[in-house]
Amino acid sequence: MSTYVLGLVAHVGAGKTALAEAMLAKAGALPKKGGDNGGSVLDFLPEERERKTTLKLALAHLDWAGHGVDLLDTPGSLNFLGDATGALRVMDGAVMVSSAEPGLQGQTEYFWDRLDELGLPRLMVINKMDRDQADFEARLAALREVCGNGVVAVTLPWGQAAGFHGVVDLVEPRAYDYSDPAKPRATDIPADLAASVKEHRYRLMEAVAEADDALLEKYLETETLTPGELSAGLVRGTRAGKVVPVLCAAASRGIGVDRVLDAMVNLLPDGATRRESRAAVEAPPPGYGADSLAGNHAAALVFKTQIDPYAGRLSLVRVLAGELKPGEELLNPASGSTERPAHLYKLMGREQREVPVLKTGELGALPKLTHTHTGQSLCSPKHKVEFVPIAFPRPVLTYALNLAAKGEEEKVSNALHRMMESDPTLEFRHNAETGDFLVSGMGKMHLDLVLERLHREYGVEATFGAPHIPYRETIRGHAKAQGKYKKQTGGRGQYGDCWVELKSNGHEEALSFHSAIVGGVIPKNYIPAVEKGIAEALHKGILAGFPVIGIDATVYDGSYHDVDSSEMAFKIAGSMAFKKAMEGARPVLLEPVMALEIVVPSENMGDVMGDINARRGRVLGMDSRGRKQIVKAEVPMAESLTYAIDLRSLTSGQGYFTQKFSRYEEVPAHFAEKIIAARNPPPAKH
Repeated sequence: MSTYVLGLVAHVGAGKTALAEAMLAKAGALPKKGGDNGGSVLDFLPEERERKTTLKLALAHLDWAGHGVDLLDTPGSLNFLGDATGALRVMDGAVMVSSAEPGLQGQTEYFWDRLDELGLPRLMVINKMDRDQADFEARLAALREVCGNGVVAVTLPWGQAAGFHGVVDLVEPRAYDYSDPAKPRATDIPADLAASVKEHRYRLMEAVAEADDALLEKYLETETLTPGELSAGLVRGTRAGKVVPVLCAAASRGIGVDRVLDAMVNLLPDGATRRESRAAVEAPPPGYGADSLAGNHAAALVFKTQIDPYAGRLSLVRVLAGELKPGEELLNPASGSTERPAHLYKLMGREQREVPVLKTGELGALPKLTHTHTGQSLCSPKHKVEFVPIAFPRPVLTYALNLAAKGEEEKVSNALHRMMESDPTLEFRHNAETGDFLVSGMGKMHLDLVLERLHREYGVEATFGAPHIPYRETIRGHAKAQGKYKKQTGGRGQYGDCWVELKSNGHEEALSFHSAIVGGVIPKNYIPAVEKGIAEALHKGILAGFPVIGIDATVYDGSYHDVDSSEMAFKIAGSMAFKKAMEGARPVLLEPVMALEIVVPSENMGDVMGDINARRGRVLGMDSRGRKQIVKAEVPMAESLTYAIDLRSLTSGQGYFTQKFSRYEEVPAHFAEKIIAARNPPPAKH
């Protein structure tokens, strides 16, 4: 019995989960057919039922035609890309689902590119063929335009909209009537579909022949292929990624679902077939040997951590070699620690089904692992192997978390760190400089769900606000100033006197300090105190109280008192000299600038470029990637805080980007005036 690990990927609203549950029902793995999101087995979170969309990865298992199939139902929104990224890493093949309704959404092209990067074979399903505006030909043409000529129909719809009641298999060729979806009936192809079948079957033979040299030679001679040749060539072409079969279905009515199941196990590779081609992705690092996955030694990759407030912690794994058994010791090579899971589970949505063993190629769940996190490996202690970690995308949107009640900071921190364990694309940190509790994610919906979970699971009320920008101050000029601290009390006094010269050090490091003291006008043991005073003064600049960077300071003169001088006095004197000198050295405000790499459809380039300019940004370069354009730009952080939201709006959800800090740059004068004024409000009138 072969084991397949296949994932369903789709744009939002394609009906992917309905198709997954319809397949489970058809295979007898569910008590009723899927498609009713209110009672969904795979979309079981309250937020998913409210929004009627998939927000997290779900697992299921079915048996079909003598094969075991582990299904991965992935989120379609780029807000929840972390779960999809982990799932893509462990798939043998993918089923891309697209709605037959008008408008090809950008997630389709995004996931297509990711599947290409991983070399994953795939087939496509045009779903919702029973909808009023369903148009198979238009959607197939749009998919071919985006994904290439290898995209070719293998089934055609019989009937339209509410009249959709069957499919035509182009390989056999044969029609199937689903007037009773539980018992589809094979029949002759209707006369009114003959011309369409002939045209699409010609395209199918051409695509299969072009993917196989032997078949191409025969096809060029005879202009035809037998059903057997076509079927065998289709299998080879699909598994090689040269042909992408397209099927049609209406999951909500069970039409065409069995044909999709047949295509999955006949055309896509099982785990054993894919093992050799996975080697490039799963290759162990140097030192583990070429035979690391050979033999019966256990090895698995954790691709997702699930933390349920009731069920506890579950680590979802793909077994890549050997077998996992309850109670057996496993090594985590990354931490050097060992785990001993007492139970093994197969998942059906939220339901856990205990199993005695997880075999090579299977997906499963291990409860209550203590030292193992998402992306890490588990292996036999006697045969160490560590897989290449999963590269999860970095967050693109950051908010400041505002708590309704004081004193809940530790509670919130613990809650968010638990969420981060199950979601590597979520980040939480406290900015000591600004005082902000910063939460970063993949988009607004992603972060809105964080607030909902804080409220529902932890009883915490919170809102999001704009984070404070970590501005900096520096100087553009050159100045000298004296700092003299003299204090006489009843006993011993305090005396420190130094002259300091300031200029820019040309770098973004905080301080370059030098001593040019000669003749002992300041004793050597007091020089470090002057430096310390200047270093502490850098924490709060004179313009708006922001930290100061880029300072070259030289102490070159001063005086001391044999009795009253002290390290404290010279530290204060150094601070005084710095502040006076900075006033005369043309102080300016700096802002952080982010480097962005933006991927957008060509037709949106004008809007995106205009938006970058409106954000005080600059375009550094452009490149092409298929139908997409890659824009490299720099934008001030203050102008990029909501860019994740705005870019998706500008591109109808098709654009995405990554960003990282680049450098600090001077704030334009009129913006700087506003920032400084906001930090230095006039005193209140009494």
